[in-house]
Amino acid sequence: MNVRLEAFHILNRLFRGEQIFLDKYYSSSIKTGQLSNSDRSFLVQLVRGIVKFYPQLEEIASTYLPKLKNLPKKVQIIMYLGLFQLSVDTRIPDYAVVSETVELARLTNSHPWIKLINAVLRKAATERSRWCQEAEHWNMILPQWLEGYWKKFLTEQEMNQLKKSLILPPVLYLRVNTLKTNAQRLLEALSKKYSLVVHSYPLLPNALRAQSDYTQLVQTDEYQKGYFSIHDFSSQVMVHLFAPKPGEKILDIGCGSGGKTLMMAQIMKNQGRIYAVDVNQEKLKTLDALARCQGIDIIQTMIADATQFLPQELLNVDRVFVDAPCSGWGTLRRNPEIQILRNESDNKSFAEKQLQLLSHTSAFVKKSGIIFYCVCTITPEETEGVVEAFEGQVTKAWEVTIPEENQLQTDLKPIIIADGKSFMIWPHHFHSDGFFGKAWRKL
Repeated sequence: MNVRLEAFHILNRLFRGEQIFLDKYYSSSIKTGQLSNSDRSFLVQLVRGIVKFYPQLEEIASTYLPKLKNLPKKVQIIMYLGLFQLSVDTRIPDYAVVSETVELARLTNSHPWIKLINAVLRKAATERSRWCQEAEHWNMILPQWLEGYWKKFLTEQEMNQLKKSLILPPVLYLRVNTLKTNAQRLLEALSKKYSLVVHSYPLLPNALRAQSDYTQLVQTDEYQKGYFSIHDFSSQVMVHLFAPKPGEKILDIGCGSGGKTLMMAQIMKNQGRIYAVDVNQEKLKTLDALARCQGIDIIQTMIADATQFLPQELLNVDRVFVDAPCSGWGTLRRNPEIQILRNESDNKSFAEKQLQLLSHTSAFVKKSGIIFYCVCTITPEETEGVVEAFEGQVTKAWEVTIPEENQLQTDLKPIIIADGKSFMIWPHHFHSDGFFGKAWRKL
């Protein structure tokens, strides 16, 4: 497989307006392309990096081509692929970048533009040190409306830290399946059998941090046998705050393929019942398969739109976890394409659905039970907007609840409890996804 050509095809779909998430497409390429470890990393770096640095690469290209936007979209993408390698990935010699990019133009039937592409990249190569120096200071360029909102919570220094953190590769976090092993045994196995670099992460029980390749991790016997899963740290924190107990009856709304659901079952020691609800049948099938692999049998999957209907058998559950579909702005580090796929106006439509889910499923919670709302985004509409609307509907029937003193590590608690009432994890805190959460107890 030609890595640059594969990167071009993925980027071409995105920049032409298709609603695609990059990880799905380069994961598919990795699975089917017989790529080496270095080629897999290069593909992800190209795709993710060009989307993250699109404005800066456009500026460089415009230095040589004032009418850049008049060129066909595929020619612009080819330019960005070459310029990214010249400015960011300095491992590749100038001549190789130019020749490989020209070859890419041939492979994509861009013959009329080959001379132009060659000339621009040769000129940029003579100024490579300039572009590399500039790239050292690049940050994620956020939409003005989003940066303005985030500045309500963060100092200028913190804002710069956040934007710098977003351009880095995502950190791989693991979740130990305590039904089958423990953290120490898993660490020893991954280190001794595969020479993988994995560290304990004391801020959260059974969370590990890996400095290894994703594909290497999922190919291990330990992963295949369900001893651990790949699970973002912030997502794990949300489940930890939800605090399900063994023997409880849990309703998990918007479970997807079940990362959080499986963690709940592990915390519950596989005792009780979790009703995992989603509208996507394929994701539910994945969850069923993962549950079998991890030795979990308390999860019952259900395909349903929880804004419309849920079976009466689900009434009087101990806890409801509303993992609501959202705009995803907290996942920019992992999913930089959010900036292309989403507009500010999308936040309102997501918020309307989130409020419907929260309002409808709250009726299924028993007295003294908990409902927990979380989203992997931080926008005014989907956080404080939804919370205020829900609290306005339920009046005095619910009270806000926060973790007990012994439930969170001392170093973790002041970071994530934003106002004494809700939970906020910023992407630069742990180099993980940004999340918002809030919990209420039924009176």
